[in-house]
Amino acid sequence: MIPVFRTFRKQLAEQNKISKYLRYAIGEIVLVVIGIMIALQINNWNEKQKKLTSATEHLQLLAENIADDLIQLKDVKTKIDSCLLDAGLLSQQFQLIKPVDASTPKYIMSALLEYRINPSKNGLETLNTSGEFSMLNSTMQSDIFNYYTLLDKIAVREEISNTFIKNRYEPYFFEHYSQVLNKNNSWGIISEYYADDAREIEPLDHHKFLQDKQLEGLIFGRTYQMKQQIVLYEEAIDLANKILTKIDSTLNE
Repeated sequence: MIPVFRTFRKQLAEQNKISKYLRYAIGEIVLVVIGIMIALQINNWNEKQKKLTSATEHLQLLAENIADDLIQLKDVKTKIDSCLLDAGLLSQQFQLIKPVDASTPKYIMSALLEYRINPSKNGLETLNTSGEFSMLNSTMQSDIFNYYTLLDKIAVREEISNTFIKNRYEPYFFEHYSQVLNKNNSWGIISEYYADDAREIEPLDHHKFLQDKQLEGLIFGRTYQMKQQIVLYEEAIDLANKILTKIDSTLNE
C-alpha cells in the first residue's frame, strides 16, 4: 500500500498537481492514524480481556479461601458453643441451681480447650498485588474489606482467650483439680486414657468445689470470652456466605 502511494505522489509532483498531492498525502496520514488507533484499541481490548481472565481466576481463589474459612468458622463455633454450654451448667452448679454430679469434672476441663481459625489470604493478596481488586464493584470491595477486618478482630479475640487459658485457667486447674483426670471422668478421651489405672480414685470434694470463688471467677471470665468469640464467628459466617453468593453471581454473569 505505502509503495503505491509513494509512486503516485511522485507522479503527481512531476505533474505539478500540488493540491491533489496534498489531499492524497493527508489521506495517507489519516489512514495511518486510523490504523494506529485501531491497533491501540485492539491492544487495549486484549489487555482488558487478560485482566478480566486473571481477575476471574483470582476471584475464584478468593472464593475458595473464604469457603475454607467458612468450614473452620462453623466448626470452631460449634465446639465453643459446646464449651459455653458446659460453662453455663458449671455456673448453675456454683449457684446451687443444679447439683454437682459426675459431669462436673468434664465441665471444669471443657474451659481448658483452646480454639483458633487459620484463614488463608492468598486470594486477597493476589487481587491486591495485581491491582485487580479495584475492578470489583464497590459493594463487593466493601464486603471483602469488612470480612478480613473481622477476621483480624477474631484473631485478636482468640489470642486474648487462649492467653487467658494458658496463663490463668490452665495453671489453676492443674494445681487444684488435676484429680479429675481419672477413669471415671465422663469425658471419653480422659476415661480411655486412664481405663487401666489401678490406683484409687480421689473423688471431687463437692463442698470445696462450691466454695471455690476463684474457679467461679475464672469460669465467668471464660464464659464472657467465649460469648465474644461466638458473636464474631456468627458475623464472619454471615458475611462469608454473603460474599460467596456475590462472587458466584459475578462469575456466572
